[in-house]
Amino acid sequence: MKNIIKQIPFVKRYYQLYKEEQYKSRFATDYYGCFWGVFNTFDEAIQAAPKVKSFGYNNEELAQEYQQMLEDNNWENQGRSIFLYDYPMLFWLSSIINQGNTNIFDFGGNVGVHYYSYTKYLSNTTLKWTVCDLPEIIKAGKRIVEKRAIKDLEFTSEFADIKSKDIMIAAGVIQYIENLAKKLSTTYKPQHLLINRVPLYDGEQFVTLQNGGKVFYPQYIFNKTEFIDGLINIGYELIDIWEGTGSCIIPFHPDKSVYSYSGLYLRLMN
Repeated sequence: MKNIIKQIPFVKRYYQLYKEEQYKSRFATDYYGCFWGVFNTFDEAIQAAPKVKSFGYNNEELAQEYQQMLEDNNWENQGRSIFLYDYPMLFWLSSIINQGNTNIFDFGGNVGVHYYSYTKYLSNTTLKWTVCDLPEIIKAGKRIVEKRAIKDLEFTSEFADIKSKDIMIAAGVIQYIENLAKKLSTTYKPQHLLINRVPLYDGEQFVTLQNGGKVFYPQYIFNKTEFIDGLINIGYELIDIWEGTGSCIIPFHPDKSVYSYSGLYLRLMN
């Protein structure tokens, strides 16, 4: 009888709203890494978010946490520095470097996690590695570099510093900016793009909200064809695409969920 009542249209809708509010309440607290909502813009997502945390990565407490994780060797030892989704990146990065391309622009590279985990698997070629991230994050990255006396890792908060770089790598970050193709076409186009852990699917582009623990992150979910075509239209060709670990499951919106993130290698056509 209880299940029959739930199928009455107005009861069904009320029960759905109750479940959504219940999830939103939990999402606001301990649902680290989970997602909530479908929105048109970042501003819309931020306005609708629970008012219990700040927004975005430019957070001093978060930066200190990243620094501590690296200094505790959680990203370097214990066999955890390279994940399944890293292998296609390393495969193509090694090939590109062997062709003489050694200037790397690591967009959204955090405190240098890719530098520390990737370089020990690459050739002995001297690399010039530049991480571009938000000011609070790069402060922490610079503290680590100074402590370890590292000479070939630099930090910047300016995307314009991509100029003259051979390779751009971007892992798990492109969903936090609006239009990569426009950003590249109005700044500088490196010869090689290695993009990893980006949510692509076959529906319309939208914004959702992620619980990042200490903060909330609004992020895009991109239409796969539009995203790739945007880069092709500014002169790139798609060399490889792969599926990796990671997903964006949005409760109550199964048609909007992405069950496997994607990686891509694109090369600038001459």
